[in-house]
Amino acid sequence: MAHSADEHTGARIKRHRKERGLTQHGLALRAHVSHSLISKVECGQKPASPALVAACARALAVTPADLLGQPYADELRRDRMDALVQPIRVGMENWDIPHDWETPPRPVPLIREDIGRLLVQRRNADLMDMARDLPALIDECVHAVHVTSGEERRQAHECLAWAFRCVFTLAWGLGYHDLAIVALDRVAAAAPVADEPGLPAMHAYLRAQTVMASGRYEVGLRVVDQALRDLDGQNARRPGGLQAMTGVLLLRAAVLAGRAQDADHADARLDAARRLARETGELSDYGVAWGPVNVGVHAVAIASELDEYGQAIELAREVRLPQGYDRARAAHHWMDVGRAHTWAGNPTEALASLQRARRIAPQQTRYHPTTRESVIALKGVGRGRMSGELADFAAWVGA
Repeated sequence: MAHSADEHTGARIKRHRKERGLTQHGLALRAHVSHSLISKVECGQKPASPALVAACARALAVTPADLLGQPYADELRRDRMDALVQPIRVGMENWDIPHDWETPPRPVPLIREDIGRLLVQRRNADLMDMARDLPALIDECVHAVHVTSGEERRQAHECLAWAFRCVFTLAWGLGYHDLAIVALDRVAAAAPVADEPGLPAMHAYLRAQTVMASGRYEVGLRVVDQALRDLDGQNARRPGGLQAMTGVLLLRAAVLAGRAQDADHADARLDAARRLARETGELSDYGVAWGPVNVGVHAVAIASELDEYGQAIELAREVRLPQGYDRARAAHHWMDVGRAHTWAGNPTEALASLQRARRIAPQQTRYHPTTRESVIALKGVGRGRMSGELADFAAWVGA
């Protein structure tokens, strides 16, 4: 059955609930939430928070992506992104068997330069460029790990792990969560040979993201805490990188606690992250942006997770994104601010925030479920009488 492109998450929850033959009360019991919340979300009076989506997905035996409507097939086809993803799927099928190429690979330092550019694309949310570049780089990294030795082979495995990390970002951002899970497994396979402590920590960071989407917050927290213990006392080629990974793991734990509606735990993790950020200042390594600014944007996101939209807006006023800041993180921040304004009843500010996210990282903003849900909610506020700006933005998103 075809479904409307502007169907909000609450409507999808309702549809799947009815397909399971459940009443709202029955779903509420299974999901361990209130009947009132289910009722308000299904009719669009309240947002379907990520925590509620995860809880309902478990109760309905579907994936969170099913309830979010991901991947957004029509928009992906229109942008030809689906055609770019398929070669990545094919490339991911071989990661442990040497190619039968007759020519040797390029020197690993040259491959590392291209991987470095790929990581810049990831931080800038240049999804289309990433998708184009990944298949050839994956093949070249696989070839290199089988025909090199010693330090060169170690570096080749490091390059391969980073390529798979970029696949995860791309696949997760576009809603291909099955491909993202495969990429996560590939990072786990390449990281030990790469012998770089930050890579297992990165794997834990990404794994916590996948279990968080499924609502298994306690598992995510255990994953993060184990990674933090593993990092403690490590000697690394890039000590600043390990500090950055420690910081973002603390922030991941804070978000997990926020999703679990444990405000005290979330605050404790945020405080630990703030203390570390004051010591380190702004750092950029292992493909992450870390420092006081990142702590600030996470505080905004966590307030929204706790349904404290007014507090999120106040915290956002204190955030100052520096020139040249990580575009992927900056755009995500403005989507969070837009969401907070949407549900705080500030439609003008909400749309302005979403437009800022679009200007910073258009591809990421277009495919993120937060954008779509906010736009659908804003359309509902006008009861069909949209401004031209909102109508244009909704058409661009596909909502």
